[in-house]
Amino acid sequence: MALPGTETMRFRRPTAGPNAAPAPSAPKKDEFGSLAPQGWKRRHQGLLQDQVGRQARGPLVPSLSLAFRLLLLVRTAGAMYSVIADCDEVFNFFEPLHYFAHNSGFQTWELSPQFAVRSWAYVLLHWPLAHLGPMLLGLGKRQQFFALRIALGAISSFAEALFFRAVVDAINERVGRYMLVMMVTSAGMWSASVAFLPSSFTMYTTTLASAYWFHPATSTPTGRRRMYAATAFFALGAIVGWPFAAALGVPFVIEQLFLSGGEVVPPAQRLVWGSKRVADLVKAVALAALIAVPVFLVDSWAYGRTVFPPLNIVLYNLFSSHGPELYGTSPPWFYLANLLLNFNVLLPLALASLPALAVTYRYDFRRLGKTQMRPKEGETSPYMLLALRLAPFYLWLAVLSLQPHKEERFVFPAYTLLCFNAAVSVYLLKGWTETAFIAITKSPYRASKATMFSWLALAAVVVPAALSIARILALHQFYHAPFDVIHHFEYRTIPTILSGLGHAPVPPPPGFVHKAGEKVEQTWDYAPLAALDTPVTLCYAKEWHRFPGSYLVPQGIDIRWVESAFDGMMPRRWEPSSAKGSWPREETRTIRPGRFNGANEPSSEPGTYVPLERCDYLVDLHLPSAAPSAAEPDYARAPGWQKEFCATFLDAHSSKWWARLVWLPGGALENGRVWGEYCLLKRVE
Repeated sequence: MALPGTETMRFRRPTAGPNAAPAPSAPKKDEFGSLAPQGWKRRHQGLLQDQVGRQARGPLVPSLSLAFRLLLLVRTAGAMYSVIADCDEVFNFFEPLHYFAHNSGFQTWELSPQFAVRSWAYVLLHWPLAHLGPMLLGLGKRQQFFALRIALGAISSFAEALFFRAVVDAINERVGRYMLVMMVTSAGMWSASVAFLPSSFTMYTTTLASAYWFHPATSTPTGRRRMYAATAFFALGAIVGWPFAAALGVPFVIEQLFLSGGEVVPPAQRLVWGSKRVADLVKAVALAALIAVPVFLVDSWAYGRTVFPPLNIVLYNLFSSHGPELYGTSPPWFYLANLLLNFNVLLPLALASLPALAVTYRYDFRRLGKTQMRPKEGETSPYMLLALRLAPFYLWLAVLSLQPHKEERFVFPAYTLLCFNAAVSVYLLKGWTETAFIAITKSPYRASKATMFSWLALAAVVVPAALSIARILALHQFYHAPFDVIHHFEYRTIPTILSGLGHAPVPPPPGFVHKAGEKVEQTWDYAPLAALDTPVTLCYAKEWHRFPGSYLVPQGIDIRWVESAFDGMMPRRWEPSSAKGSWPREETRTIRPGRFNGANEPSSEPGTYVPLERCDYLVDLHLPSAAPSAAEPDYARAPGWQKEFCATFLDAHSSKWWARLVWLPGGALENGRVWGEYCLLKRVE
């Protein structure tokens, strides 16, 4: 403050030049051109509305970046430690990718040009994910395997994070938080997010499509962009991944064609509005259908004839004289039992979401809608909009349950939708307790200060998370042995073989200084294995279906099957081949009569199996519940074989049901488990 009588000067900030004051920004507007909500009202733009503490500061909600990083951390762990539960993942996807890159591996009938049920376009889409990074870093096949799984986990993480933010913005921030925890911790997502399967790919695309669709449909430029994006992702999943997953987009189409969504349409404008919506959707479908063009070209190129595998798989499953029933049938409740195992409490919560919405409509009506009032004429009820977003999970579960042939991977596309449905149920249940509390106490203020509602929601999220983590630990403890055995074979058995042949480990790089107490893992060059006159032969008998893939076996090892009691069609070794034109693997275009059939019958062409005498090493499983037979003897106790390495493997048939569900530290539930031995056996003279 200047003294009296003192002259002062004031300087104004320049209005031009680099130091000019910034022009006042225009107030933010929403997609309709109206002023965007300000202050606490920004929290209440979704379909579900908080009733207690509406003007209070909202809960902490992770950003897209933070959610992605959290998911990526968990998905990377899943890529490194989750098991492969389905041999189709190995033989129909990892093996053809390995053959394309390394000219060796196993082929199934689906990849024979005679049937062309599997898409090479889908397989080759993953080549850069598996090979570019390891190629630049000079890494081997094992690293290529895990690079692919980590990349798939990263893709899933991004799709899940985008979906989470869409739920926060379009539904409710609390629902988004619940769903994020469910996706991060669930045992189902742990496995599905990193699986090299079309059903996992379709889970990614369905999640991305839902991230755009969950914002209510509008005819604004923003709304139309979201519609185009959702249509493209639904089409991508159906064409590149699994054609039947197009059913998940039915509720989206219903909203686009018949409901006003996020806008009000006066009856007088209904016809014009409807025709514009139909024209936009038809244009979006036509553009999305162009995805089929590169798929058609790549697959026709790979198979050497005009072919479109997505159509072939539909024809085989729906109109073939054999059909998928050849590979087993299951009761209608199969998926309920499987989902209960992978999602525990979340499954009943997901199934309760639509009934809970109906109860909310009757007793807690103001829980939905920005205006918290009944919809005006020409406006879609928020209850209808939310019901459509809950419907895909029910639709997918119903369609799959009606099919005789069932597999766990078939339900993967709806896993994130299950988490969403369960999160909505938790939110509605929490809302009921708030409404009941206010009805009893007549005090919304006391309700806003009570913490019991938050504790209830926390319990509904934390308990399933704890059970899921215990299930993830169980899967690793019980069934990781096939990976442990093949790891021992590469890093212990093969160095012993090479050492016996006079080879030495790769010397350390120049200037390497070994520090005291430092344990240095020796590195071996596996190239001499391919130069052996008689290759080292690793055999699988009855355990062929748990073979983890050629990526985890060094090049030069001869992998063979030994005949067992299995009487279906086995995978056969790809014949090594050279380039034909610009396509590097001529064998993918070659039909070998009698080798494959569509009836799951043994191949009529010799060469599927080798005599046991040809094997140097054999992988076998001994279970107390499995009695040896002539077709499947107990090789570990047979003359001529000795155990080199064994890992425990749960004997599910002999173990108590409650001991198979989860794994807990401290030996809990151990008295209900019976263990077998999963062994690498070595031939002895």
